Amino acid sequence: MKLGTLTHTLFFEPEKFEQEFAISPRFDKRTSIGKKAAEEFEADNEGKTILDEAQYARAKAISDAAKANPAVKDYLEEGGDAEVTMLWDQHRVPCKARVDFLCGDVMLDLKTCQDASPEGFARQIATYKYHLQAAHYMDGFLAVSGLELKKFVFIAVESEAPYAVGVYELDAKSLLAGKRAMREAAEGYILATEKPLKSFSFTRGVQTISLPQWALGEPFEI
Repeated sequence: MKLGTLTHTLFFEPEKFEQEFAISPRFDKRTSIGKKAAEEFEADNEGKTILDEAQYARAKAISDAAKANPAVKDYLEEGGDAEVTMLWDQHRVPCKARVDFLCGDVMLDLKTCQDASPEGFARQIATYKYHLQAAHYMDGFLAVSGLELKKFVFIAVESEAPYAVGVYELDAKSLLAGKRAMREAAEGYILATEKPLKSFSFTRGVQTISLPQWALGEPFEI
């Protein structure tokens, strides 16, 4: 999470880096002088996220790799607004979204990942429900601005060297699946918050259960 937050800041709002982060020198905490110096550094940077040089260098490399992609470079050169908050009501629930970068009618969303290939990132989208996020943000943009969002663009960048980059948008079928998942999530939220939750039990008495077969080890006779 720290890597992701740091990368986002360096990519979208580098001017805020010194306000939110501090790079710690190496302190020899085995000595009283080193301990004192470390404590003073932490006190001087209270409220900031403390990093070491290696963490900063890695996040900077990820950010630079993403910025170097031609498609990304074109969007950033057009200009826009970072960390845009949207608030609206939908599906009878209050909704919120925080957009990484809004470039006219295009949203950019930066994701670090292990595999930025089309196949690899598609699996990550399914695992972490990024299609729900994309549909949610597109609905929010329509509700807030009255306009259709042209594109929701994922910038996928690998978190290990050589920091490969992929730039993607979801097809219509995937976005429809995201809209459906968002609606189902809203229905679940309403069910949980508007109706009293009843306690329940899986059994009425004592039931004998067994370990799954894979956990029993070698077959044995009783």
